[in-house]
Amino acid sequence: MTVSVSVNQNMKNPPPNVGVITPPDNYYKPVLYSGEQAGREFKKLDKDIYVSIKNSESITKKKTPKSVFVVLGLGALAILFPRLKKLIKK
Repeated sequence: MTVSVSVNQNMKNPPPNVGVITPPDNYYKPVLYSGEQAGREFKKLDKDIYVSIKNSESITKKKTPKSVFVVLGLGALAILFPRLKKLIKK
């Protein structure tokens, strides 16, 4: 068998890492549950989802500022003032 020699003798080629592949720590590891435990976990997740949706709805709902109503009221009075003045004089 012939040994292959790299083209660049100065280049350091580490030996290939051969062995058992170990997954990273954050790799998903499936867990088996009993029927009762799975039901409890499902109810817990369902409650968490319901609470998060409820909280997000309260954040997205914005009340109209009172200053908008004040400006609209003053605008309506400015428009209706001449008519109200005529009605009061008669």
